[in-house]
Amino acid sequence: MTINSVISEAVESIKAMDSKRRNFSSALRPFFSKKLSFAENPSLLEEQLVFPVADSKLSGKIAGVDSGFVGKNLYALDLILIRAVGAVFSYEKNSLSKAEYFPNFYSFPIPHLSNNSLERNEFELSVSLKRLVEEIDTAINVIEKYSPQYCFLDGSIIPQYADKPREDSSVNTFYHFLLSKFQSLYEIAEKKNCELIACVEDSRGHRFRDIVVELLQKNNLPFSDSITECYDSVLLDYLLKKGERSFAFTYSKSIKEHPILMDFRKEWSEKVHAFYLKPAEYDRPLRVEFLSGRMGKDFSEHVDRIASIVFALSSMHREYAFPSVLIEADLRARLKPEEIEIVYNKIVDKLGKQFKLRLRREGRPF
Repeated sequence: MTINSVISEAVESIKAMDSKRRNFSSALRPFFSKKLSFAENPSLLEEQLVFPVADSKLSGKIAGVDSGFVGKNLYALDLILIRAVGAVFSYEKNSLSKAEYFPNFYSFPIPHLSNNSLERNEFELSVSLKRLVEEIDTAINVIEKYSPQYCFLDGSIIPQYADKPREDSSVNTFYHFLLSKFQSLYEIAEKKNCELIACVEDSRGHRFRDIVVELLQKNNLPFSDSITECYDSVLLDYLLKKGERSFAFTYSKSIKEHPILMDFRKEWSEKVHAFYLKPAEYDRPLRVEFLSGRMGKDFSEHVDRIASIVFALSSMHREYAFPSVLIEADLRARLKPEEIEIVYNKIVDKLGKQFKLRLRREGRPF
């Protein structure tokens, strides 16, 4: 195939899928007003598929935590720099009155050295776990120091499947240490009456899709096979209008079979939920994760409160929907390659030229 034929085929395929999904959303939308029951699907915790999101006036303290890292592979060891930052916004009458940062507006990243001769995949996993520990520690410190009403996390509210090592892995102990950190965060947030909210920028989840397909099958409603091949965020981009959210659902159909939730204590694994929200007209819906032990009407009211806060913070740009407090935390946590070069150069200066630290591919004379 020529490059032009590949481009033409890709364009036609995307157009065809777009048409199918638009037709599907049009056919499904009347079904949104139907009252649903828990008996139809145990994952259904609310009586509708779609809800409008109420406007919320921002007041009080809202925190956001994010982290960044950069690494350099040396001949004898690996050097990693991690910076986790908490941004705390104080609002009065819907206006930002003050911004504070933990540990500081600018802080030099925390260095980590690894000389355990880990395999490449285990080294990358180790970096991910260390970054998450720094991030969760920062969230704990922010909640304890500033007592915000809401604390936003960038990413999922639990570790991801890719963060779980093999049982015989040398980093398996550190993984369980990370799990204890997450659960400590949940406990502290609950004790301080702080709502934990996690926002996933580019979600590849398909839990909502699976629930909807099962509902359609039980109600003998037609659906296209192309729907089962797309992520939730893609499908919901057609189904949701700006200012609407999906129903909230359990994080997993089976906690015992979920590779991460099965490692949590039951008191927390059963509280992890999610929903999707469309804050911006020209951006895909945002996946929102939270903890809740409520049931029935109280549960829906809880979800509505969370959705209204996320919407208020995420609807400031029509083409990019993400909470402003997390955007700020990301900007402060982001690392530049120059920062690790500073540390690397100081190591080289102290060792002298007789030590060959630079990798061969980095020292090519041509």
